[in-house]
Amino acid sequence: MSLGYKNSGVDIEKADNLVNYLGMKGFGATVKLSDDISVVLSTDGVGTKLLVAEHQNKFDTIGIDLVAMCANDVLCQGAKPHSFLDYYATGELSLEKSKIILDGILKGCDLAGCKLVGGETAEMPGVYTGTKFDLAGFCMGIVVDTLPKKMKANDLIIGIPSSGPHSNGYSLLRKILPLDEIPLEPTRIYTKEIINNIDEIRACAHITGGGIHGNISRILGDYLYNFDIEIPNGWWKDTFKQSKLSKYEFESVFNCGWGMIVVSEKELDIPESQILGRILE
Repeated sequence: MSLGYKNSGVDIEKADNLVNYLGMKGFGATVKLSDDISVVLSTDGVGTKLLVAEHQNKFDTIGIDLVAMCANDVLCQGAKPHSFLDYYATGELSLEKSKIILDGILKGCDLAGCKLVGGETAEMPGVYTGTKFDLAGFCMGIVVDTLPKKMKANDLIIGIPSSGPHSNGYSLLRKILPLDEIPLEPTRIYTKEIINNIDEIRACAHITGGGIHGNISRILGDYLYNFDIEIPNGWWKDTFKQSKLSKYEFESVFNCGWGMIVVSEKELDIPESQILGRILE
């Protein structure tokens, strides 16, 4: 029997319907401040990866995840991360845990090339039990070159490797694997890869909720394209087999080794990037 994402408590189709109802598009909200300056705003969290962190009593990486989930979305709109805010809610404040999480957020900001400019810490007993907590992040980026741009036939679809499952699909992973075996490797941040190649990039998709298929369609829309990947050997292939999902279902939940996918007319000078397909028309 296939253990689908919906059976693990996450209904992507319902979430997509809400997004469509709100009229939300893209990976962030672009706001024009003047004729010369536009900013992109993005907000996100770490999801149920927090529960794995709690189980493993390891909190030094989820702050990086928090920044990455927001900063990578900002990059997809062609903006360089500039400022970051965090929201930390807990039933009971643990200074030791809070400092470790904050250090991770600061490290994430350093990797993204932005500054932590403020935030909010809220103690909410009754909403959260004990020192259990939730995180949310908010990133502002300055537009360097607006994405997406017009694409054309024979443009390349290029994958940039992930550092693991990043911060998506953990509700399903918790059903498939023992909690001790679920990785907490922090989400890769792609500021240098995107900004250093921004002149050559026509579109950019951060592979988060909805996996590869749900996110690549956000940038390619009505374009016809040829695209296929192999699920990598090792952890990815083992998890795919244990999931009992079809290949398409699995790729619609996870990044499968490709955390950022870009469209370009030519190959890019990004280490370990790989051509995964091309636009047909």
